Amino acid sequence: MEKPYWLRIALILVIGILPLKTFSQQLPELDKKLLIKTSPLALFEPETIVIQGGIEYFFSPKFSIQSEIGVNGGIFGVNSSRGKNEEFKLWRTKNEFKFYSKKNYWGLELFFVNKDFIRTEDFFIPNKSEIFYDKAQVDFQVIGTGIKFGRQEFVSKNILLDTYVGLGLRSRFRQVDVQELSANQGRDEFFEYFLSSDRYRFNGWDYIPHFTAGIKIGLLTKYR
Repeated sequence: MEKPYWLRIALILVIGILPLKTFSQQLPELDKKLLIKTSPLALFEPETIVIQGGIEYFFSPKFSIQSEIGVNGGIFGVNSSRGKNEEFKLWRTKNEFKFYSKKNYWGLELFFVNKDFIRTEDFFIPNKSEIFYDKAQVDFQVIGTGIKFGRQEFVSKNILLDTYVGLGLRSRFRQVDVQELSANQGRDEFFEYFLSSDRYRFNGWDYIPHFTAGIKIGLLTKYR
């Protein structure tokens, strides 16, 4: 039986992390040290380009707190339209408590996402009946938490690579405000990239599993 795609991704990342143990150097004493972090994969998200960065402060070599914020160009008035989504504005924040054992860590992550945009030529289902529209305002928020396992390695004198995988739960709320009804209220075919679809087609809350995997780059601001 073929493994689910998310399991294949997790296995690839874990296998990719393990060999680093052989070639890596030991982390230096990080007590009271500060890392400036960036998330390069945020530039390749399917809905919009996100610029994301933050800081990680080590209260001791075994415990740190990491805080990040990410925004897209729509927050600053830059055209960030993609697919059916226009005037797309996004900002998000992530905070993480990290517990280290040498270079490995366990993290407890809390995050919030806010999206505000115009959606075109779609439908939503307020009361078990489809309403087709040409234009709607969508407000969308996500609150979530999860457990992460990662490994942080020096790749140069003061640059670190942070690789991680994690699982958790996210709750999502959306409000769809139709501004222009479609003249055709019959069903048409809707083709779009894989991560949009039904998440914007009803009002209220839902709850789904959260899977995360990625890479962050850290800059040690002061080193010996």
